[in-house]
Amino acid sequence: MSEKQAAMRVDSFTQRLERVLIMELPAWRLLALAAFVGGIWAATLFNWSFVTGRDAFWQFPRGTLPNSGSDMVQVLIAYLYYIQSPWHLPLFHVSALGAPSGTNVVFMDVVPLVALIGKVVHSLTGARVNPYGLYLFLCFVLPGVMMTLVLIAARIRYALAAVIAAIFTNAMPALLWRWGHIALEAQFLLIGALALYLFSLKKPAWRGLALAWIGYIILAYLINLHLFAVAGIVWLCALMQRRLNRLATSREVLATVAFTIASLLILMILCGQFSRGSGLPFSRGYGFFSMNLLSPVVPQESGLFPRAGGVIDGTGYQYEGFNYLGAGLLLASLFLLPVEARWLRQNVRRHIALLVAFAGLTAFAVSHRVFASQWLVFELPLPPYLVWALGTFRSSGRFFWLIAYAQMAVVLVLGFRRPPQPVMALCLAGAAILQLADVQPLRQQIIASIAAGPWPEQLNRGELANVVSRARQVEVVPSFQCVRDWNERSQKIRQANLDLALSTASMNVPTNTIYLSRQRSYDLSLSDFIRAPSHAPEILMAARERYCKQEQREATSDKLPGDVILLLADRPSTDEMAAEVICSPLSWARYCKRSEQRAPTAVSGIAKQQR
Repeated sequence: MSEKQAAMRVDSFTQRLERVLIMELPAWRLLALAAFVGGIWAATLFNWSFVTGRDAFWQFPRGTLPNSGSDMVQVLIAYLYYIQSPWHLPLFHVSALGAPSGTNVVFMDVVPLVALIGKVVHSLTGARVNPYGLYLFLCFVLPGVMMTLVLIAARIRYALAAVIAAIFTNAMPALLWRWGHIALEAQFLLIGALALYLFSLKKPAWRGLALAWIGYIILAYLINLHLFAVAGIVWLCALMQRRLNRLATSREVLATVAFTIASLLILMILCGQFSRGSGLPFSRGYGFFSMNLLSPVVPQESGLFPRAGGVIDGTGYQYEGFNYLGAGLLLASLFLLPVEARWLRQNVRRHIALLVAFAGLTAFAVSHRVFASQWLVFELPLPPYLVWALGTFRSSGRFFWLIAYAQMAVVLVLGFRRPPQPVMALCLAGAAILQLADVQPLRQQIIASIAAGPWPEQLNRGELANVVSRARQVEVVPSFQCVRDWNERSQKIRQANLDLALSTASMNVPTNTIYLSRQRSYDLSLSDFIRAPSHAPEILMAARERYCKQEQREATSDKLPGDVILLLADRPSTDEMAAEVICSPLSWARYCKRSEQRAPTAVSGIAKQQR
């Protein structure tokens, strides 16, 4: 072969490779391609029985996230109670859960949209389907689709870009790390908000986009309140930036804000956001469930750097702020750093609202107690009532997710900017492969947790089901909300509460025990704390003490036929129970109910006294 022919072959191969790397597709094909790649990834995590809700795992689901042993089963308990409850307003209030006052299941991370779909199916067919397997499958498909929307908004239509976007987003360490919090797996909502933001700055016409934003924020609200709050911030930045870029008038912006807020308030009222059983809007913990300064850049739970170890945690709770970007994204960011710095200098004014929001969200994520590894760098003194108010979103480390996905979007957009550069595309493809390799330990943890099946029982679930099936209602002492300590015995009692609640939920039997994602109110209102904000912790503890003492007193009172008391502690003792109540063992606990033989005599005696 001559040198000329060899050169022509090399040129031909280079041209073909270039055509593959920079091949452009219509928008719908790009989205379908991203969904296909995401579907393959999700299929490596979940088998068919998991997706359809029939896997043994769903008998008592448990994730891998630290201290999340109650979170997945909490969702299932709330869902089962909700779909069997009657339709009424507020839409998500369930009187049988946390009886007698009831509970709003929005605050049990039930993913309201999924629960609504399940309730409609149950109302129409009587079937109790478990939709959470399909929901989680979609949570690992849609991130790539949403990031492809970002590329489309940036006028990038390359097929390879969509594939790399799907790989990067679906292999985001923070997404895999969240296994245990069902609602928070919907991180695709943050990426979609970024896509809508870009569309908002490119089209002078606003009415259609305004309606799209309202629908999107409502969607976020019906999935998770944390994601709703961050999506709302991006929406506000889009409005402000349109005004700064002279794409909208002040009147248009104010009208949009007013209409959107009014729509959301109506939805919140219908859903029972402010009704009884909702829990208090604040909590302790801000400054502990934060992000470590080193978390985004130091390898953690890494497949490429296994000796780096686990989560960097200076407070004992900074697993909530796990925000490692992944080796692939870090390498790509470093490679494109000069290009990104130049782009920022040129575009800072065009995106100033969002950049300011990023700075604020980062500050909120690290909190007023700033840690680098195990060292407290500094602490900004804050009044206790302000810390409690900030505790509305106490797991502040989650608020960095938006910045992480935005950095990924910048890398992808700059890497595939026009004119196309095949070498850059190949480098990003290599970085995506590194990202996949880096998250393999997190991926394997999810697979192993599903394969392990249901969490071991604390109470014999067969015996428990037999007791519950004959009960009119079940009262637990101590209930979940009255277990104070975090020692081994307390953990045992908490899980026994969940065993009981899952059993009562399956049979729709009312129970007093409840695990809320929000601070329980104990019949207090917000005005009780506004009058003395500096004493909020003491007020709450006193109310809890009264509630738990009342719980014990009511357990020892006379019961109606069908009432069952499940005693998980030494007090009240069997001798303290009412005369007509007999107690029997249930695993290591006791259950008590009115004697079926003595009940008629007691009722007769009451009747004679009345005569």
